[in-house]
Amino acid sequence: MRKVKEKKSRGFQIFGIILSVLLVVALAFTVFEIFTLNVLPTNLLVPVVLILVILSLIVILLVNFVSRKLAGKIFSSLLALVMTGVLGWGSYYLYTTGNMLSNITTHDGETKNTVSVITLKSASYESLEDLEDAKIGYLKKIDNYGTEQFLKDASKELGYDKTSMLDFGVQNVYAQESESSQDDQENKEEKPTFEDDYAYLPFTQKDYPSIQALAKALYDKDVDAIVLNETYRANLEELEDYIDFASETNVVYQTVYYTDKENEALVVSDITSEPFNIFISGNDTYGDVGELSRSDVNMIVTVNPSTSTVLLTSIPRDTYVESACDAADGCQQGAMDKITHLGIHGVNASKMTAENFLGIEINYTFRVNFSSVMDIVDALGGIDIFVEEGMAVDSFYADNTLEGVQEGWNHLDGKRALSFARERYAYQDGDNQRVKNQQKVLQAIFAKATSPDIIVKYASLMEAFSGAFETNMSTSEITSLIQYQLQSDPSWTFESYQVAGAGDMMYCAEAGQELSVTVPDMRTVQVAREKIQAVMDGESSDSIDTEWLDTTSPVYNYWGNYDPTADYKNGDTIEAPQDVYVPSDTTNEYSEYYDTQTYVPETDYQETYPNEYDQSIPEQNVQQPVIEETPVTGY
Repeated sequence: MRKVKEKKSRGFQIFGIILSVLLVVALAFTVFEIFTLNVLPTNLLVPVVLILVILSLIVILLVNFVSRKLAGKIFSSLLALVMTGVLGWGSYYLYTTGNMLSNITTHDGETKNTVSVITLKSASYESLEDLEDAKIGYLKKIDNYGTEQFLKDASKELGYDKTSMLDFGVQNVYAQESESSQDDQENKEEKPTFEDDYAYLPFTQKDYPSIQALAKALYDKDVDAIVLNETYRANLEELEDYIDFASETNVVYQTVYYTDKENEALVVSDITSEPFNIFISGNDTYGDVGELSRSDVNMIVTVNPSTSTVLLTSIPRDTYVESACDAADGCQQGAMDKITHLGIHGVNASKMTAENFLGIEINYTFRVNFSSVMDIVDALGGIDIFVEEGMAVDSFYADNTLEGVQEGWNHLDGKRALSFARERYAYQDGDNQRVKNQQKVLQAIFAKATSPDIIVKYASLMEAFSGAFETNMSTSEITSLIQYQLQSDPSWTFESYQVAGAGDMMYCAEAGQELSVTVPDMRTVQVAREKIQAVMDGESSDSIDTEWLDTTSPVYNYWGNYDPTADYKNGDTIEAPQDVYVPSDTTNEYSEYYDTQTYVPETDYQETYPNEYDQSIPEQNVQQPVIEETPVTGY
């Protein structure tokens, strides 16, 4: 009997030692992750680590030296198991958080670009080789860089590149260039853009001024194939005549190339005390957040940690702006376009255009997409949105299979939250209401993510965050903000504003044709700039006077050339510049028309139709702009 007791006692000793070792290992991992993540403020870091160490030592003593009776040994062993499990769970969550921060702040510095050669599905082409002696259409002034990358790859693929031809002893690959006549030189502008450099390729080249003209040439069989950067596909497929473009065409060849991401942060010295601006770009894509596409959300978030104030300033997606970007971004610098189209060239182009438009500096950028919103909201267990009286929606245009929203509080899952943020056609206020909905969704996500009940959803939230967005804010800056939130527990005040404008049809550089746009009222741009500056200066954005907007006339800007110092409150106006951007492919009728007339939209004009090409909405529902007969020089 005594031997049996000795064996049991020895068994418990061995078991206690194993538990103690596991507990020490779990403690070491947890402390390591706490210091590595560095999210705890100093006044919490030392006490938390000391408490964990002391509790672990107490449990180890209980298991190995204090508990003598069987009940005590069982209790202390269970306590050690629980403590080990808690520390293991904690270290895993800390590791997940660190991994998430690494994923969103570390990028390879390159953006993937894909250029496709597209044919009609009814044609018999299956590869690039099949297109020898065929006609291929390009965009004349849009995405020249992407087109040339395709031509270089095609030269190698077909064995016509300069190096390989010389290797085979063929010395006259570029003979056509040296033999060009004087007449050819005089008519150089009439040639396809790349004919001089790539005339040796075994297909005929044709240029087209717009994406729509390019697609029409394919459908009309004027060309056998077209070259199109995949970032422009969405622009084409929203046109009524090309809604089924994907199902009616085939991709027979693709060129993939990479461009550098030039998006340096304008770092503040102390992100927990100094105010800063964040640009949020929401791409209209699902899947990989790094994929280039149009930017449907363009929001400046102004944060002042000292006053715990956050201002959300939105620029509607169709706002007609002057493009600004770095050379590597590839946008048409200085051309007029919708701000949504700048997203095709990356978040840096969208950010620089917004800076130029509002006359501000932006410190950091965040880029999200449709999948980001759904994943984050679902990981949070849904969000709660309050819908004002008269703003209920039976079903969403983006997905009419989903239940809409009712007046009062609504609990939305990821799909409904995304549809709510995208909805504009159900509202008389159109895109303006959509911007308000986007701001509501962002505020609801922030409120849910900082609530106590998020602890039970922490792991799924970290996983959702990991692939949900990209930012040029550093990991240390993000952890500093988390430290600030934990230590100070500020009560954030959210304020909001949005730039306003009026609808019109204007030439958009990235599309190469006229599209429906929102011409900005520069008075609201001035107010937006003043509100942002007020928050930066430690004041509320509500301190900025807006009553003067009701007693002055709108000032619409069709030309860009923004003056951030203009004071429209005191009567400043906008004059058409002498060198107005006019596309070279426009007809005389177009130029003459805009030389003699100007659209002056009515103040209360709002876009209410699904899109500029959808004829399903009755014509009487759209309030047309008023044409003023006064000539405007250079318009």
